[in-house]
Amino acid sequence: MGTDSAQALRQSSNSLMWAGILALIIGIIAIAVPAVASVSIAILVGILVIVLAVTWLFAAIGSETTTGWKITGVILSVLLLIGGLWILFNPVESTIGLTAVIAIVFIVMGIVRVVAAIGDTGGDGSRWLLALGGILAIILGILIAADWPSSAAWAIGLLVGIQFIFDGIGLILMSSAMKGALRN
Repeated sequence: MGTDSAQALRQSSNSLMWAGILALIIGIIAIAVPAVASVSIAILVGILVIVLAVTWLFAAIGSETTTGWKITGVILSVLLLIGGLWILFNPVESTIGLTAVIAIVFIVMGIVRVVAAIGDTGGDGSRWLLALGGILAIILGILIAADWPSSAAWAIGLLVGIQFIFDGIGLILMSSAMKGALRN
């Protein structure tokens, strides 16, 4: 491996290590204060919906489509803007709706996984993992739904925190593997 390639790989592995450490810290904070993390995520969703509304507006106005499609695009962008602003200015209330959606998604995703596991005839032995993941998703969705709307105070922040911790661990492991490859 050339010196430039080795140096670039070393820099990349260091960047991955720091990103992993940062993700771990954010994950731990999100789990420690899930209500704050949940509201922060709702604010982020509001900002993203507003950005989507503006993008949709420019796409609708600048498109080479019929007037009817332009009007539809403008109406959709106005609705997205109203929704995004509502989320942004009512983040606590927004977490309640987002939590309900998450509970439904977990339950549906779990059912689909269980059905897929039952129908899996591949014989590679992984169908039990698919079924287990599906059952756990269903249970988590039911737990979130059963505690709804008060689960809005903890569910989103906790789930995002767990995801950040797993992502952080993955990035750190990837960085370590890259450093190990450099030593060889």
